[in-house]
Amino acid sequence: MKKKILHILNTSSYSGAENVAITIINNTNSDYECAYASMDGSIRSVLEKNGITFLPISKMSVIEIKRIIELYNPDIIQAHDFTASIICSISTNRIPIISHIHNNSPWLKTYHPYSFGFLFAAMKFKKILGVSESIFSEYVFGNVIKSKSAVISNPVDLSTIRHHANIATNTGDTYDIVFLGRLAPPKNPKRFIKIIAALVEKFPYLKVAMIGTGELRDECKKLIEGYQLEMVIDLLGFMDNPYGILKTSKMLCMTSDWEGFGLVAIEALSLGVPVVANDVGGLPGIVNSKCGALCIRDDEFIVEISLLLNDQDYLDAKSKEAIKQAEKLGNIDIYTSKIHEIYAEIM
Repeated sequence: MKKKILHILNTSSYSGAENVAITIINNTNSDYECAYASMDGSIRSVLEKNGITFLPISKMSVIEIKRIIELYNPDIIQAHDFTASIICSISTNRIPIISHIHNNSPWLKTYHPYSFGFLFAAMKFKKILGVSESIFSEYVFGNVIKSKSAVISNPVDLSTIRHHANIATNTGDTYDIVFLGRLAPPKNPKRFIKIIAALVEKFPYLKVAMIGTGELRDECKKLIEGYQLEMVIDLLGFMDNPYGILKTSKMLCMTSDWEGFGLVAIEALSLGVPVVANDVGGLPGIVNSKCGALCIRDDEFIVEISLLLNDQDYLDAKSKEAIKQAEKLGNIDIYTSKIHEIYAEIM
């Protein structure tokens, strides 16, 4: 009988951490029985398309997690963010927990209630996985949990990304610039809109897509209207396969305030799309001046994007280097092997 792995996430939609959990399940389900527990929402359709067992919860609470644990009776729990990890640590004393952290929250660097909460929860974790070294180096109690910590980047399956791009429904629209991610504070979509507003003064016929949804959607919509960018920026909402649009765009722009890893950057590079990104988190290990640019100030974003829009040779050169860079970062076989080792170690 296969051992059971229960993946728990504190979201209801599909983005980076959810992508990672689904990729892990798809690449370990020949050896383990896996299930995915989270709030219900747009994630349900993605899980159904992947044939993954979905265990919906009403909210991230000890009562709900205990209910799911009793229902599924897993051998290992893999909790995919800080909140889910802490709740799981309170919910069971008998099941090994892997805390899998995907981002560098700002409170990591300070003596914050969340910092202490995660430290106390960590005493019960069998393993703490971080998608970049910066997560542990920035955490104020990083040295305390060092013996349980391991950096495991993110799974990157280049062939699957390219397959999805090839089978994506053609919307008929092509875009100069794409923003792909949650419309939430960590991704800073409002900064992206302000940068586009500055670019439109030089490029009045710019076509831009924002793919994703989140709590800042209404604020983004109002900001777009305030800058009179309704004919420039298309708010496309959630898409379970955004890769067709990404593949035909000229560039991906990432204005995130923090990124644990930056998987979407590799996804863009694998399709030959240069990435212009904020210099944070794991992005410096992905993006360089050959395949895009790392920026800090808004004017640096504007200069690089303008070059990519103005100079086809410049764009083509970075597109070729994007594919080369992605090939270096593809790791699905090695990643899957590492996950198997971790499961075997704590089983």
